[in-house]
Amino acid sequence: MKLKHVVATLAAMSVSAFGASITVTNNQGPVNTQSVVDNTGAAVEGGVAAIGSISDVGALATLGSGADLASLFTEFDGASGSVGSAGVFNGVYNFSNDGSSIVGSPFAGAPIYLVLGNGGDLASSTQAAVLEIGSFPTSEPAVSTIYVNNTSTLLLGDFDSFTLQPSTVPRQNPALALVGIPEPSSSLLIGLAGLSLLIRRRR
Repeated sequence: MKLKHVVATLAAMSVSAFGASITVTNNQGPVNTQSVVDNTGAAVEGGVAAIGSISDVGALATLGSGADLASLFTEFDGASGSVGSAGVFNGVYNFSNDGSSIVGSPFAGAPIYLVLGNGGDLASSTQAAVLEIGSFPTSEPAVSTIYVNNTSTLLLGDFDSFTLQPSTVPRQNPALALVGIPEPSSSLLIGLAGLSLLIRRRR
């Protein structure tokens, strides 16, 4: 086989095997790391983070459980990891997908949704956050790193309630606070009040 054919074959193999590689992290060093915290402001340890698609963004407003969030979410190509500690940094995540082909998949060109939970998986999480952090590529090869901070589009959670010093460097940064699922609502409180009245009447 001629050398030019070998080079062309190797080039074709490397492109087809390369696919789309996306790394997602909030660990940008002491100046920019914006840690994940629970709804009391404590850094999350042992949580989960993943990217993928959300089937119904509107349904995020009426979540009743972590299982509800899990049912709306489809993970992209093994792109998940844990939320925890990395060296001196707390409440951080850093994960990548498996690098498979994205062309022709439902993900190509679609919004990238980042989901985070305080449990070992989304279904067991009692607190969560959801952000839109960009769009999936439409062509390959594609390599990108997405640094998530408070400029991302927040759909669930907040960056306003807490700050955290993520490392030994004396700097307080905005923290991404998870919110409880389900969130207390007026309809829920009314329902609980009605239930308590029924229990009293039966006594």
